[in-house]
Amino acid sequence: MAKIKYLSSMISCSIGNILEWYDFGLFTIFSSLFSRLFFPTTDPDTAMIATVGIFSLGFFCRPIGALIFGYFGDKNGRAKTLRLSILMIVLPTLLIGCIPTYQQIGITAPLLLTIIRMWQGISIGGEYSGSLIYLAEIAPNNKRALTTSLGNIGANLGILFASLAGIAITHLMPSDLIENWGWRIAYIISGVICLLIYIFRLRVHETTIFRELKRSHQTVVNPITTVIFSHPASLLRIIGMICMGSTFYFFCYIYLPIYLVQVVQLSVSSIASLMSTLITCMLVMVPIAAFICDLIGRRKLLLFNSFLITVLIVPGFYFLHTQTFGIIFLILGIFTLASSLEQGTTPVAIIENFPANTRYTGVSLGYNIGNGFLGGTVPLICEWLLTATHFSLTPALYITFWALVTFVVIYFFVPETKGKSLI
Repeated sequence: MAKIKYLSSMISCSIGNILEWYDFGLFTIFSSLFSRLFFPTTDPDTAMIATVGIFSLGFFCRPIGALIFGYFGDKNGRAKTLRLSILMIVLPTLLIGCIPTYQQIGITAPLLLTIIRMWQGISIGGEYSGSLIYLAEIAPNNKRALTTSLGNIGANLGILFASLAGIAITHLMPSDLIENWGWRIAYIISGVICLLIYIFRLRVHETTIFRELKRSHQTVVNPITTVIFSHPASLLRIIGMICMGSTFYFFCYIYLPIYLVQVVQLSVSSIASLMSTLITCMLVMVPIAAFICDLIGRRKLLLFNSFLITVLIVPGFYFLHTQTFGIIFLILGIFTLASSLEQGTTPVAIIENFPANTRYTGVSLGYNIGNGFLGGTVPLICEWLLTATHFSLTPALYITFWALVTFVVIYFFVPETKGKSLI
């Protein structure tokens, strides 16, 4: 019975991430369409920058959600907070599928899209990091990285399902129907599924670690002020560890698909198929990386991977311009391997680097600052760098900088935490 409860809790946490990242994947696939529907202009570059700007705005709001849900999670429990966060994601996801376009209601359309993205960002602020914390706290010590990696598997499934939805819609519907209403189907379906996930999460039980914190009266009065004034070094360390993974992931799976369509002139269906293949491979590689992490420790893998990304990203991005599909597939395959190593290691490392009584707030805030201000802005900054400099390698140089920052932070400030107690 205990094993069934354990498996049920793992599944409940993991599937919540599917819908969160499904939305991001859809936004990537339909970004060029969104720019036409909500930002009609004679300059397509301006429309695209506006579109990815709204994408980034949702991420700016995630630290706000991290504070709200983090506070709730450290005061009232991980399980209750995860139920609340998934419930708050439902409505904005449904609304995106129903929002009128610029042609129908004028300037109100992009304003509504902006508000919905902000609401969505706040709601998501405590979902992904909260699920990672829950998975880590229910995991056996010797399988903590592997169990925690299930959160990233759920995220990658979300991207995969979005790619499959993009393939299905673009192949089964004519372009005029897609532009009129076809793209809405994927969003409305995801909102309904969110409701089903909430029902499933009602079965999630509280972690033993949080119950012990409550029993021994170790919870703090105000987790937010405690994190900021008592654990600033831990918070900064987490942000430093997140820099590489957040920018590299969004570069590979959000920005590059857009770039390959616009600049390299690959078709949307080709990109959707390519992304689907790579994400499917990642579903296998992430748990393998986490298994290795449980064997050899966190620090060695973190250092190796940050060094790997630092030296590979610029030459890899350069060779994407060959417009040879085989070379593009090889480069993105190498990037996928590097991203898998990062996803199998970083989540458990940041959780083990924060005290239990403020863990939800500290990890959520650090994670969402890193992803909100760095990861979520990758499409916008890369698009702006290309427009401003007209130098094709500037996006890759930008990611290289953050990978180097993470390498320095890990080398000087991150200890080995394998086997560390989470209480």
